[in-house]
Amino acid sequence: MKHERKEIRSIKTKDEAVAGIVVAVMIVGLVLAVVSIVQTIYVPKWMESREAEHLGVVSDQFSQLKFAVDSQIVLKEDVPISSSITLGSRELGFFMSNKAFGRLALISNGWAYRITRTVGDTYEDNFGILRYTSENSYFLNQAYNYEIGGVILNQTQGAVFIIKPEFSVLFNTSNRQVDLSLTCIDLLPNDEKTSITGYGTYPVRTEYITSTNNTITLVKSLTIVTPFPTIWFNFLNSTLSDANLIKDTDYTITKSSNQVTVSFNYPPIANVIFDLNKIQISTQITPGWTD
Repeated sequence: MKHERKEIRSIKTKDEAVAGIVVAVMIVGLVLAVVSIVQTIYVPKWMESREAEHLGVVSDQFSQLKFAVDSQIVLKEDVPISSSITLGSRELGFFMSNKAFGRLALISNGWAYRITRTVGDTYEDNFGILRYTSENSYFLNQAYNYEIGGVILNQTQGAVFIIKPEFSVLFNTSNRQVDLSLTCIDLLPNDEKTSITGYGTYPVRTEYITSTNNTITLVKSLTIVTPFPTIWFNFLNSTLSDANLIKDTDYTITKSSNQVTVSFNYPPIANVIFDLNKIQISTQITPGWTD
């Protein structure tokens, strides 16, 4: 009897050990299942939300950059101002995820205009722009352009002006004269390094240099060279139309893959006067300042 009792106790001990192992395996399996669900379903959503929030920050930072440059233009003082741009966002700390990177670049000759009076009588100029391009892993990629004073958002659905440039049209219906005014801000690199890539926050330092005005009469056509011809087509067309100019009567407007052209019809238009204001801003996108 004693021998049988020992065997029964031994069997119970073995069964309890096996049961403990099974429970431990089940707990580990449950934990792995939960981690797998979080990793495959929730982490991408969290990261997508984080990247979308970051791009909202970049949008605000470009608006602040616009405000800083406008303040320098009003004051006309060569005092540098720093505006921060955050290139990307970090990964999550406890789960597998990817960082979001970004690229900030000063692009010389990124925007241009050409004004024609007669054949062989043209005025043209090029302008530097600032472009941010995201390199996201979860959210759709976006690009922000600071272009002659306006801010453009570009993504897969298309481009849109967040802040429109300073372009105005006045039309005198009695003498059929059109007065155009355009302010163009030219960002000039203040350093040999004109781009930076990463995920940190970097200063963009700007400093007012000079401004010049030029008035051109008897303008026959205006051509804008830009990476975003569609929004410039819509912007120019709506501005001219709001000034009571009639499309295909007073003017015609066309676009191609990289430019938009407005041609004024003489008659019924008697004269087009174009007031151009060019403002040069020294710009540096790396830490520090080079004189």
